[in-house]
Formats: sequence, structure tokens, C-alpha cells
Amino acid sequence: MKYVMIEVAFNNEEEVNLTKIRLLKEKLVASLQVITSDSSWNYKGEVESDKEYLVFMKTKESLVNEVYEVIKGIHSYEVFEYAVFPLTSSSKDYLEWIYEETK
Repeated sequence: MKYVMIEVAFNNEEEVNLTKIRLLKEKLVASLQVITSDSSWNYKGEVESDKEYLVFMKTKESLVNEVYEVIKGIHSYEVFEYAVFPLTSSSKDYLEWIYEETK
């Protein structure tokens, strides 16, 4: 079984809350953390800045596309960050917990 951490940035707290509730209730992620960030980026030739909420989610690699579709249905950005990182751990208990808490 392979595991991943997904990072998504939002600028709307209501969207974050809707995403959290849905992903956890549907057992698409085992856990998530939200960190407030002062973010800047290039978009269509302009430098933009905003307060964003970075959401870090732990799940099975096999659920990455399902998580994306849920977020895509909620997120208001035209193009949103959806970064997927391999997740490894020397703690077998931690990985087993992710396995048990996701569908």
C-alpha cells in the first residue's frame, strides 16, 4: 500500500470547512491540517498575494483522484494547487492508522 500527503491552498475559509467535512465524512482522508499562510504567486503575468489556508491531507495513493474531484467541486480558484507527495514513515502504526481511517 502506498500513502501520500496532498497540499491544497484555499483563500476562502468556508471552502476549507466544506472540504474538511466532506473528505473526513467520506473517509477519503485520514486527517488534515490547516495552516494560515501569507502567499504570493504569479498568475497570468501578474504577481498576486493573499491570505491563504494551506491544507495538508494524509491518504492512500489510490484515493488521490477521488479527493481531487471533491475539491474541484468546492474550490473557487480557476487553477488551484493540488500537490501530491509520497508519504513514508518508519512508524508502521501510523501508516496502518491511515489505512484503517480511509475507505
